[in-house]
Amino acid sequence: MTQQQETRRQNLEQERGGQAWKYVKAIQQKEKTLQKEYRSLARGLNAMIQINGLGQTLGFFKAKGKNDENKAHFLLLAHLTEWMQGSGHFSALNMAVMNNGKDGLLKWIVDSGTSSADYRRATAECLAFGSWLSRFAEAELEGED
Repeated sequence: MTQQQETRRQNLEQERGGQAWKYVKAIQQKEKTLQKEYRSLARGLNAMIQINGLGQTLGFFKAKGKNDENKAHFLLLAHLTEWMQGSGHFSALNMAVMNNGKDGLLKWIVDSGTSSADYRRATAECLAFGSWLSRFAEAELEGED
């Protein structure tokens, strides 16, 4: 790996960590029940994606979240969508589909223009971001140990 590639990878990891930190700190300002739910979901996020797939996991969050910003499932779906939309670290030909609401990532996954290669790259990116969310949620949010 060249020095430039290493620096780019390090910068992306820093971006992932920084955004995950912001999301977790925002959840930390909410009620303890929501903190516990978000912490539990974030800690299990990567396992859910690996076992069920990204699309099914996001569909589950959409069903449980019911478009309610006071539900952990909705917030986690929104956070994954916002991360995938932002800062140019992920791109696909049909990215505009993703910019349609807090559940845009789910809409993008089921869009006919999404290729299987793009889906796999999105899954890998969500897993990488999920690692940061999990670490910070476990460290900062109320929950059962």
